[in-house]
Amino acid sequence: MSNGRILVSPEDSLSLRVISLFLSIDGEVTARGQGCPAFFIRLAGCNLRCWQDLGGCDTTYSFGAGEEMRVSTLLERVTASGCPRVTLTGGEPLLQQGPALTALLRGLAQRHISVSVETNGSQPPDFPGRELVNCLVYDYKCPSSGCESAMLPFEHMYAGLAPSDYIKFVIADESDYRCARAKALQARELARQRPGPRLAFSSFLPALPAGLTPPRLVARLLEDGLFEVQFNLQIHKFIWPDAETDI
Repeated sequence: MSNGRILVSPEDSLSLRVISLFLSIDGEVTARGQGCPAFFIRLAGCNLRCWQDLGGCDTTYSFGAGEEMRVSTLLERVTASGCPRVTLTGGEPLLQQGPALTALLRGLAQRHISVSVETNGSQPPDFPGRELVNCLVYDYKCPSSGCESAMLPFEHMYAGLAPSDYIKFVIADESDYRCARAKALQARELARQRPGPRLAFSSFLPALPAGLTPPRLVARLLEDGLFEVQFNLQIHKFIWPDAETDI
């Protein structure tokens, strides 16, 4: 209290729009390792509508308005889970960048919580609080997603990411593979100037009849000598194949 007024901390006064909170595992690549237990904060809203010709996004429920939750409440839920890792996802979490998101990231850092942020390729990586994120995972949208035109220029994306970060590509068909391979070769050249993020390729699942299934994709990676690319298997789709909502 100061001069008769109660001081309200940012954690109490700021809020984010949240779709769901849940304890699970990281189903895809992160710097801390795939399959690690993590507390998920799924924020509401997305600016893209991917895969419309292939059944649509697998988290369309995140497009809604969500529930306003105070940053202090989110920090309490994370602490109560006992998990030392948070995965911030969406939707598109960086649509809510600003004082509330920065306060959340600062509060997590103060509690020694490791933070991974999963984002699409449309938002710049220099958002407020970026220095508090341990791993930023960019999902570059290939042609079959229908959203490649919304991606940042690849060289700008690469320049804004660190060796602990990832750019991942979900590959459904040959056009997607050609796109991802071209970016991998571009990254190889950029890496001659400065170390950059790791790259990961994964198959679109369920695979198309003539698509690049996991065995086919691995074979192509090896045939083309893309030895710096990590194969990414979306293991949550094998653990919970029929799930329509978060576990």
